[in-house]
Amino acid sequence: MIFAELRKPEYTARIIEWHADKGFGWLQFGDKRLFLHRRDFSRFHHVPRAGEEIRFNWGLDAQCRPCAQNAVQVREVSEVSLMGLLLLGALLVLPAYAWQQTGWELWKLAAYVCTLSLITYAMYRSDKRKARQEAWRTPEMLLHLLELAGGWPGAWVAQRRLRHKCSKTSYQFEFWLIICIHQFAAFDSLQHWEYSQMLKQALFEDHRTEQRGRYRRR
Repeated sequence: MIFAELRKPEYTARIIEWHADKGFGWLQFGDKRLFLHRRDFSRFHHVPRAGEEIRFNWGLDAQCRPCAQNAVQVREVSEVSLMGLLLLGALLVLPAYAWQQTGWELWKLAAYVCTLSLITYAMYRSDKRKARQEAWRTPEMLLHLLELAGGWPGAWVAQRRLRHKCSKTSYQFEFWLIICIHQFAAFDSLQHWEYSQMLKQALFEDHRTEQRGRYRRR
């Protein structure tokens, strides 16, 4: 029975009427009005209001009438925590310092990163809107390319503020890999690209060894 409850499909609908003094209201679900009571919220953030989006399971009340159950308020925009902002700032220190050591003005890097970040944030917001409308989605590869090009700080903020792409493990792995690539590139540039040269040489040696093995087998 518990397992069946966990497998219930989820739906989303918007509140069309809410009586704060009585603690109940109605959702517009297709062409039907669906009853929702305050006690049927599984998590409660603030007093519901008309137009707010709600995620819920379809259920029946004591009189076997359709109603919303296990309701959750879908907050479209969340605040980025102070810890998240501090971590983002820490991740920007090394790339900024490495850029400054090249002799280029720091404001040029800031302008470039801000521009790419704004574009990336807009793409995240557009993709989330498409997801809600069940429209054609933005390819994840495009989002990753924007992050790799320098828009990853915008993606960082978008994931936390819009709560988008932050729970998909495979996407997060690729996102953090991109951040690590930026951190490594910044560190390696301070070492005069020593580690990149070592990696390139090791790959070249492996390729030469493989080619020799193929030649001998002939």
